[in-house]
Amino acid sequence: MLPHTRRPILVFAALVAFLGMLLAPMPAPAQTDRPQRVFLPAVVNGPPVPNILGIEMSQLTTERGLLLMKASGTRWVRRSSLQWKLVEPVEGGGYQWDVALIKALERDMITASELGLDLILPIIGSPRWATAPYEADCAPVNPAKHAAFARFVAELVKRYSGPPYNVKYWEIGNEPDAPVFASDSVFGCWGQERDPYFGGRVYGELLNQVYPAIKTANPNAKVLNGGLLLDRPYDPANPESLMGRFFEGMLVAGAGNSFDMLSFHAYAFWQTPGLPPMGARDDWRVAYLKELMARYKVPEKPLVRTEAALLCPGEVTPECRWAQADYLSRLFVRSLRDRLAGNLWYVYDNDSYHNTALIEPGDVLVPRPAYFAYRQASTLLAGATYVGPLAGVPDDVEGYVLRRDGTTIVALWSDNPRPIAVPLPVVGSVRCITRDGGEVACPVDDGMPRVELQTGATYVLIQP
Repeated sequence: MLPHTRRPILVFAALVAFLGMLLAPMPAPAQTDRPQRVFLPAVVNGPPVPNILGIEMSQLTTERGLLLMKASGTRWVRRSSLQWKLVEPVEGGGYQWDVALIKALERDMITASELGLDLILPIIGSPRWATAPYEADCAPVNPAKHAAFARFVAELVKRYSGPPYNVKYWEIGNEPDAPVFASDSVFGCWGQERDPYFGGRVYGELLNQVYPAIKTANPNAKVLNGGLLLDRPYDPANPESLMGRFFEGMLVAGAGNSFDMLSFHAYAFWQTPGLPPMGARDDWRVAYLKELMARYKVPEKPLVRTEAALLCPGEVTPECRWAQADYLSRLFVRSLRDRLAGNLWYVYDNDSYHNTALIEPGDVLVPRPAYFAYRQASTLLAGATYVGPLAGVPDDVEGYVLRRDGTTIVALWSDNPRPIAVPLPVVGSVRCITRDGGEVACPVDDGMPRVELQTGATYVLIQP
């Protein structure tokens, strides 16, 4: 989330495992801004092989769209509401687990576990006694209180690692590289404009205490840094880029071995002047973060893009809704190309940040176009292995070759739709699928399939 531009169940015992329906293609929705109500059963069984696609969800309940979410084949779910200040409002006063918001979160943990989802829990909202002299609950934890925070996190891990919660993934804050705010925020705000590493060293020092506390409580737990805002790379010639040095500050503090997975965020605005309509082809953050790890001789960690979306600011048009679906189908393939461990869409069930919900927030059984693209990518490409770029296509065509269970999958698209011959000889059968799961004609001509190129991904499946 971008703090300077926005911000601001029981599990059903009778869930039906319609795995066949999950894997079957869903007809593409008509390009219209009139919502259509679709009823799908919840699906207990996930995709047959691991998936890297996920979502952020405000609550894991049927009232917030649990049925369609699970039917999409989601693996990762992120849920941001675990606030330290709610559990330990008074220093030394003990932990308060009966707070209503914490009890609601516990129900969501149980739901995620029952459904076989990998739940990521960010720990946010520090008490005032821990952030003083700062006022905001997102501000840096006072170094004198780092040990208190480490004890609190250890208690969380002890409490929620086992049944019925089974939480494994813990994220220490959210966007800590945002500048310090004057008031409370759901975002991190550790950024220090007068510090050469923008506050990253102090945050790294906190990780150095928290990480061993978590591992002592549960050696199998996975620790993620707070997802980095990272809105631009650091450039010594540009003072406004200092935020980009926050991660480097973490490494300077010796925190390179104090997290297991590297979390970061990335957004694109629809039709940003000077950029392609759906943003750049490559996310510079991936190479930037890997280069920093290599420079500081830190073993490369799995990267997780814990927030991503195409943003539709202001009054939403049908064109931008359609573009979100195109963008999502591209993003998942690129995430496989970049060998990410996870890519989570923000946010599944509300329009709090530039209208990014995959379903209608007022009627959670009404999917938007991007939901169909998400579902198709999630189910078709789960467990696919990236092979390489598709060679022999024009410069304006983006294409990649993947493989799953003996099937070669070519995903390709362009901002300039037109017919194209896919330069990959067919040995065996071929079928072509739109970004939404609909079948399209792809006759083989001179040994190569021909398809109608679209702005969203077209998937060409070649089986021996």
